[in-house]
Amino acid sequence: MRKSQLKKNNAWIDNKVVKKIGKIDFSTIDEIIDDILKTLPSDFQEEIKEITEEDFIIKQHFSLGIWIRNKYFHQNPMKEQLIANLGYQKDYMFLDGDRFSHIILRKLYERITTEIKQ
Repeated sequence: MRKSQLKKNNAWIDNKVVKKIGKIDFSTIDEIIDDILKTLPSDFQEEIKEITEEDFIIKQHFSLGIWIRNKYFHQNPMKEQLIANLGYQKDYMFLDGDRFSHIILRKLYERITTEIKQ
């Protein structure tokens, strides 16, 4: 995400665009990816298509990744169901917010770059 883009008061703020972010009770990865794509500016999505998956994940870890962790993991009242849908058993597998955001960033990258190939 460019430095001019910020997330404030549950809205993406870019010098030109402000999009309100709604519900936070998601129980599947696909629901989360769909919600992120509704709010992610299209020019940023185009930039993502130009870089590698690893570069995207590294560059977005402290910006989009933290926002994903906070909104879709820590603030999600459906977190237990989401973890179960991921196949993680909390008693056996440690899943923290950073690992979760990494999973989402990877899936987001796949979705954005796959759409260009179709």
